Amino acid sequence: MIIQLKKGRDGASTLACIRADGSRTWGKLHPFFPLHDLTHCATESVLDFQQGFFGLVASGWNIDDFAAKGASRRLPVQAGWAESIVGILDQERGAGRVLSASEFNEALAESLRGQDFAAFRELKEEELARVRALRARLFEQWHALPAGETLELKFPLAWVMG
Repeated sequence: MIIQLKKGRDGASTLACIRADGSRTWGKLHPFFPLHDLTHCATESVLDFQQGFFGLVASGWNIDDFAAKGASRRLPVQAGWAESIVGILDQERGAGRVLSASEFNEALAESLRGQDFAAFRELKEEELARVRALRARLFEQWHALPAGETLELKFPLAWVMG
């Protein structure tokens, strides 16, 4: 699937996803969401999630489907894991503090319990480092992108160490 994240000139940025069959879905984004969505892309690529946000979009969900009434009850467990992991990474970014793997796993377990999702295995420090490094590369690309231009990514992202 191709992800197109367009940086708005005078208004909202947009996210468009073009599936392998050529169908597409798109939506306008609140200013919070470009970095959140890039965090999803990094997380789901590194952890090989097939049913996170972008995996569900690739399989036919439309972007607006996630905001529909009752959508959270239809999400597969992997989507809940992805959203919780991304949420904790967003909190780290907002607080300017990187959690250790132990702290991260504790926060993840608490988040999943609070949402009635099954527990996820503990993330290793190396996995978190890979997610954070890929996310940092994506953030650099986004921040360097001129207004009106589009960042295009092939999902899942190929992860190359180094």
